[in-house]
Amino acid sequence: MKEQELAVLLQDVLPKGELLAGTLSKRRRKSITYERVTLRPVELKGGLHYQAVYDYGDRVVHKNLLPAEAAELVLQLMADTFRQGLLCTPEADYQVLVSKKGSAKILRLPPSRSREDVVLQHNRPKRYILQEGTAYPFLVELGVMNSSGKVLARRSHKFRQLNKYLEIVEDCLPHLGKGKDQPLTVVDFGSGKAYLTFALYHYLVEQLGLAVRITGLDLKEDVVKFCNATARKLGYDNLEFICADIRDFQAADKVDLVVSLHACDVATDFALAKAVSWGAEVILAVPCCQHEVFTQLEKDTDPVLLEHGILKERFAALLTDAARGKLLETQGYAVQIMEFIDLEHTPKNLLIRAFREGEQGREQAAQAYAEFKESWGIRPTLEVLLAEESSHAETGPGSE
Repeated sequence: MKEQELAVLLQDVLPKGELLAGTLSKRRRKSITYERVTLRPVELKGGLHYQAVYDYGDRVVHKNLLPAEAAELVLQLMADTFRQGLLCTPEADYQVLVSKKGSAKILRLPPSRSREDVVLQHNRPKRYILQEGTAYPFLVELGVMNSSGKVLARRSHKFRQLNKYLEIVEDCLPHLGKGKDQPLTVVDFGSGKAYLTFALYHYLVEQLGLAVRITGLDLKEDVVKFCNATARKLGYDNLEFICADIRDFQAADKVDLVVSLHACDVATDFALAKAVSWGAEVILAVPCCQHEVFTQLEKDTDPVLLEHGILKERFAALLTDAARGKLLETQGYAVQIMEFIDLEHTPKNLLIRAFREGEQGREQAAQAYAEFKESWGIRPTLEVLLAEESSHAETGPGSE
């Protein structure tokens, strides 16, 4: 490839801070574990650096490099890892294209960025989906901000956590078929006072302009009545709340997104099983109060780990979520388990995020789960529910 030409370009723009942004993408081999690498200038105590961000799909890794190190990295990645690169400078964009045979060309294009677009702080100002200073009617009605758009001091944590939740939803949009003809259908199990449910409706409908129907479920009649009255007051015509138990609810149509935040103990399992039976494209679940596996663990399995009650309790919760994640994989879902900030000031806990992918990997996941449950001697409710659903499907209409 034209290594010399690319090296000269990098030597010219990197030391001066002229590289405003860079993206290296289109992996040459599937064995490469990261999908792309991006570059941006940052000002650190040691002077100008470039932050390289390795995107693995479910996580990112950052490395801060001196200009010479950044140039060496770009040359290396374009030589053996990626087939396409885009380097943005104030004067021009440079597109680097590498053929399957390894030959390359560099195209000079009109600039797409200016210096004003670049912020050189190491930690860039956070871009929130909900901005303080903007009066959102649903947040005013729920007592999070006043009519001038100022977030009330006692609700500042709620405001930050709503933004965190919407960021997670934003990442899910490509899996929800954004822009399709049919409305998105969402079921929110255990919606409570529905801060998150109202935020989700506002974001999808009023900010993104999507056609959406959302149903929130809760067991408290007074809360359901309040939420329905608030939805009508706000003009949220396709948002409704129902007083019902998770295990009894039946959806009338296909459900695209299932949300279950803080459903207690095995209620989370019923929500996950419902989502699987509906073929939901995306599942977001934050479990809490996990007791079932705790009672199934025998101290003799690991006398040191399970000797103390508090350690056994925390380990049982992790074990439960690990089992749930693997069980969802056996149903054709790609699963991420990530840290999530609880909305009631309890310690950080885990979010199970699952995307429906298909049959690939189900057999391997089933084998891994069988070995996992055998080693710990557990059988979570989700396993039982999924087995019942599978049995019902096999003996249902049309089966022999």
